[in-house]
Amino acid sequence: MEYSELLVEKKNGIGTITFNRPDKMNALSNTSFREFGQALVDMDADNSVKVVIITGAGKAFTAGLDLAESKNGASEEALQVVPLMGGTAWIAHTMRNMKKPVIASINGIAVGGGFSIALACDIRIASEDAKMGAAFLRVGLLPELGSTYNLPRLVGVAKACELIFTARTIDAKEAKEIGLVNVVVPRDQLQAYTLKMAEDITKAAPLALQIAKKALYQGLDCDLDTAVQFEQLGQSTCFKSNDFKEGIQAFLENRKPEFKGN
Repeated sequence: MEYSELLVEKKNGIGTITFNRPDKMNALSNTSFREFGQALVDMDADNSVKVVIITGAGKAFTAGLDLAESKNGASEEALQVVPLMGGTAWIAHTMRNMKKPVIASINGIAVGGGFSIALACDIRIASEDAKMGAAFLRVGLLPELGSTYNLPRLVGVAKACELIFTARTIDAKEAKEIGLVNVVVPRDQLQAYTLKMAEDITKAAPLALQIAKKALYQGLDCDLDTAVQFEQLGQSTCFKSNDFKEGIQAFLENRKPEFKGN
């Protein structure tokens, strides 16, 4: 698929999706949302991709909804009381259920929908000059794209209420302090740091990685017994896999394993 508002690259097991409207702070138009959803599905279906990075071109991750476009009226999809599965409203669901880890490389402003997309990633790495915020209420909208689900689980419900009700923007230092981002690095080191982490993830056995991601998120919303049962089911699957056999053989032969994902 050709993209007009994204840059999409696949290299050495790493897929990168870059919001590419730098002259508009990577504001999210209807086209941006549609292309982003399609890019996520494509990355997940491509077995050569082991991990996905999401970032923005220029000085912004994404400044959220394209308000200039929205002033002409909301799209029909945005007005749906019950959103159609697979549409824009389900982007966070798509990201959560992807088989591959997703890293947000936050290179600047990430507010509104950009904030929500960052929250939906599995790992967040921010540059020192990054700014983040849930600015929805300032323009008469509700937090969306799963942010009312993800934010309280990252920072606690009281802090989530504060950030959403005040709609204030926080800097990278505060984001790190409250657990909103994993790491803060100098801007000129952001790309290298993100790639290094992605490269480390590509070394994992794909099947075990997929099950581990599923187990971690399922564990947020279940009891201990259910979590242990799911772990045991996943572990049984891994024990029967060719990747496990390859991992043991590679260890015994003191070499790097060549995982196939089965």
